[in-house]
Amino acid sequence: MSEQGAGRARGFGARGRSAGQQHALGGDEGSPGSGGSGGNGGNGGNGGAEGASMRGRGGFVGPPLRTIPSQVQQTAGEGGQVIPVMTNYFRLITPQSTIVYQYHVDFEPPVESTRMKRGMLMEHRELFGNAFLFDGQSNIKSTTKLGDEVTVVHGVRRTDSAPIEITIKFTGEIGWGHWEMLRLYNTQMRRNLNHLKYILVGRHFFDPRQKHQIREHQLEIWQGLLTALNEHDGGILMVCDTVFKVVRTDTVHDILTDILHRDRGSFQESAKRELGGSIVMTSYNNKTYRIDDIAFDKNPTFVFERRHGAISIKDYYQEQYKITIRDEKQPLIVCNPSARDQRQGRTEPILLVPELCAMTGLTESLKNNMDVRKQMTNLTRAEPQRRVQNLYQFMQTLKGNENVKKEMQSWGLNFDNNVVELPARVLPCEKLLMAGDTEGTAFQQKTGDFSKEIRGKGMKTPAKISEWVIIVTQRDRGHVDDFASTLNRVCQPMGVQMNRPTVKVLDNDRTGAFVEMCNSVPPNFKIVVIIVPNNNKDRYDAIKKIFCCEHPMASQVIVSRTLSKKGMLMSVCTKIGIQMAVKLGGEPWSLVIPPRGLMVVGFDTYHDSTRKKTSIGGFVCSLNQTLTRWYSRTGAHENNTDMSNGFAANFTHGLKRFHELNGKLPERVIVYRDGVSEGQIPHVFEIELQKIKDAIKHLAGNENIRLAFVIVTKRISARFFWKQAERQVANPIPGTIVDTVVTRRERFDYYLVSQSVRQGTVSPTMYNIIEDETNWKPHHHQQLSYKLCHLYFNWMGTISVPAPCQYAHKLAFLTGTALHREPSVRLADTLFYL
Repeated sequence: MSEQGAGRARGFGARGRSAGQQHALGGDEGSPGSGGSGGNGGNGGNGGAEGASMRGRGGFVGPPLRTIPSQVQQTAGEGGQVIPVMTNYFRLITPQSTIVYQYHVDFEPPVESTRMKRGMLMEHRELFGNAFLFDGQSNIKSTTKLGDEVTVVHGVRRTDSAPIEITIKFTGEIGWGHWEMLRLYNTQMRRNLNHLKYILVGRHFFDPRQKHQIREHQLEIWQGLLTALNEHDGGILMVCDTVFKVVRTDTVHDILTDILHRDRGSFQESAKRELGGSIVMTSYNNKTYRIDDIAFDKNPTFVFERRHGAISIKDYYQEQYKITIRDEKQPLIVCNPSARDQRQGRTEPILLVPELCAMTGLTESLKNNMDVRKQMTNLTRAEPQRRVQNLYQFMQTLKGNENVKKEMQSWGLNFDNNVVELPARVLPCEKLLMAGDTEGTAFQQKTGDFSKEIRGKGMKTPAKISEWVIIVTQRDRGHVDDFASTLNRVCQPMGVQMNRPTVKVLDNDRTGAFVEMCNSVPPNFKIVVIIVPNNNKDRYDAIKKIFCCEHPMASQVIVSRTLSKKGMLMSVCTKIGIQMAVKLGGEPWSLVIPPRGLMVVGFDTYHDSTRKKTSIGGFVCSLNQTLTRWYSRTGAHENNTDMSNGFAANFTHGLKRFHELNGKLPERVIVYRDGVSEGQIPHVFEIELQKIKDAIKHLAGNENIRLAFVIVTKRISARFFWKQAERQVANPIPGTIVDTVVTRRERFDYYLVSQSVRQGTVSPTMYNIIEDETNWKPHHHQQLSYKLCHLYFNWMGTISVPAPCQYAHKLAFLTGTALHREPSVRLADTLFYL
């Protein structure tokens, strides 16, 4: 940071204090409460890929959880067209008989830097026959057995020449078939990436030679790799995927200084508001953290307690990293320990120094900047052919590195030269059922788009838009007549009857004016259309609170510029017409759903943007045979237990509503549970699933309702490439199933590609069935999942997840970002949140 920047920041005015309570610094493990990398949030779920990579850091605490239902004998489906598929996995070739010895290592006094600890151990590598693996924390593995149970050696901390005592304690031996070996494989892979000069940033490794700068916006796009080894049906496989991180060249100190200059009167409040929730990266060890608070009463002269006495923050960084902090008056960033930190016993808050933290991610203005978006797309969206070439190039580089070869050979390990190939199956194309259509209408499966087939056809169940009102400003009044007439023109062929609207005109676009007019809408109106001049969030939130909570009524908010493009008005009105009809109970299309007495459930969560520790659970369930009518509820929660209790309570409401409309309970219930991170799977499997079973038993009594519970995960690293010729590939078409080789041995899982993309490589979705009482064959589950990907009425095509998951997400998102309270139960039978 420049001297000018340091001088400007002196207005921060924080004071140093002696250590009255324990705090943590954002250092490596062993510092007074270091925070784990990866920030404070879960990884959003990844099907075990990224989770396995984390185990290479010492986080592997037991064998993988076996979630495959006990009654399931066969996990692979049948039927469909078989196609050859290449993957982004490589097979690891392992020995079968070697014994590996495991040790625990302690450094006294503590050493914070992983690199420093590894350097000290390397000075004594002859103890292990020059071949050992250190996980960076406290675990050593070697094929050499030391002579004593406890071995003590010595080293020197290079920052201050302090003598360090290193205690190495034998903890046991493990065979090559033991689950603990996955930790060794992942640790060795981390070593391999170090040899290739990759650096660890947050959770992943990045190549410093592949930084792409967008100078005009002070951005750097870092390209890196996600690698993770795990045991799959096809053996020990390593997934390998390209990842990107957006790093801004400005520091938190720079941001604080800017806020101070423009908002000196309310500096502290503005700083907390603007920086709260941001992800930052520390310059000295490339770890990432989420900002939870700013301690304006502390600065780098703050003294904290550690094992060998008190030390100030500025002296700590000088001692451990040889970093001189320039601004002693800057406040400190406060980060709460993540769930992973807490599991490892770190409960105290983590303190960071602003000038040592770079901002990451994009601001809202940058997200909306077309130039930035275009450059980001060009950098990050690789076509399938390019991805496969990158995979082979990476493996060639890896196996050509002499250090990698030497270390891998010392363990008897080797990677296959080629990516894993396997047979996939493409499910048959579904046919759309619309008004008067008994045979069904086919569409181009490879595009996943059926907008042409929908256009001009009657809805399966049309709605009547009788009493409706348009609220618009005087400035946008000119759009109304064209909009209303065009909307009527496109709705007639769909079978949607539409009367002329009542028009209410505002003389200004203030939020208060919209609120006043919305509150005056009589209850006899069925739907309200509000045409707004821009995307102002406060206005949108206020409108939605009125019509979703206070005066429940279907509502449609439209930004005026979408109506100003005359050449697009027919297309825009078609989409709006479908949305309006659906909100009033219309069903645009359906599919053939063979199982009788079926109810499907979707559940997802979203963080509430105004309540720090609160998340919203969105619940939806189907109410009819064609899975086109839905019941929707929400619940707020602060922890996993509350979330599962709320899920079970709304599940009970859903069963009761199904019984009211059908005169009986469903015969089968299929739950699609979204929003589950890798670390949350044990809770869902052991606690939440049982709560759902208890709810069924309590309501159904002796009635036999057969349950299947499926965890749906979008954020995964697996990628599949349809092999056209030798190393010539394309994206798989929608309906492609992968249920062998790369699936997990302890799971009843499969991958489904259900959508098409115009750019880049398509992402599959993983389905993990943790309970199955249906007696269905695997392909029955797969077919139902694919069918449901056609039934999201806000998109005339297939989507990446089953419709109930997407509905649950939309509901939780609206509640968490705009409503911040439960929507009126009077709207529960409608898709009011589309």
